[in-house]
Amino acid sequence: MDLAADAVAAAVSDVALVLAEHGEPLDLAHRLVRHCAHLLSASAAALLVEGADGSPEVLAATDGRARVLELFQLRDEQGPCLDGFRSGRPTTSPDLADLRRRWPRFAEQAERAGVVAAHSFPLVVGERTIGTLNVFRDAPGALTRVEADVARSLAAFGAVGITQLQDVAAGRRLQEQLQEALDSRVVIEQAKGVLAERHGVPPDEAFARLRALARGRRRRLREVAQEVVDEVAAAGGGRSPVPSP
Repeated sequence: MDLAADAVAAAVSDVALVLAEHGEPLDLAHRLVRHCAHLLSASAAALLVEGADGSPEVLAATDGRARVLELFQLRDEQGPCLDGFRSGRPTTSPDLADLRRRWPRFAEQAERAGVVAAHSFPLVVGERTIGTLNVFRDAPGALTRVEADVARSLAAFGAVGITQLQDVAAGRRLQEQLQEALDSRVVIEQAKGVLAERHGVPPDEAFARLRALARGRRRRLREVAQEVVDEVAAAGGGRSPVPSP
């Protein structure tokens, strides 16, 4: 198969757009399998990634057939995609006879789905395999060197991209948590000041009262602090309705 350079470049640019926009890993994964299937003239493609417990899970698939084949592999614990995930090396099977010899249960499901060849390329970050990019074909034959190079490049790009987006998402969560902590601090300090002034107690005692009230109501400290500030403001600066613990 003759892979046009502009088609490969267009696919890479489309996937890279997700990174540039700090998009979602799922969006990147769906674009990756779609372009992989198109560039390699595959009948279907799918992406397995490492789950929270370290075992592979299906993140994206071009169609239901690819998803089902992946799920059968996970259920039966055998297949080219699982071998690629476990070994961290490309795993290829050019025809149904080879599939039957190496993974008989998977071969049975593949034949039912009209798949006669399967190829898996690991997503590797450092020395760790985080997933596999998997190609299913309805015609026998090995991938050409160019096709294999394209598949490996897409897998490498996907590994870097998914990792970067996960890091960005984690960074966003951290920023949100830090900002929430800063916002909470301001509100809590306001509530402490209100209680200290209205009840004639030191700031530490005011905070203790606020904390005891939050625990008693099983509410977040910031929520109760905000209510104290809002209630005092609504009362026109009158005595705080917050009771002593």
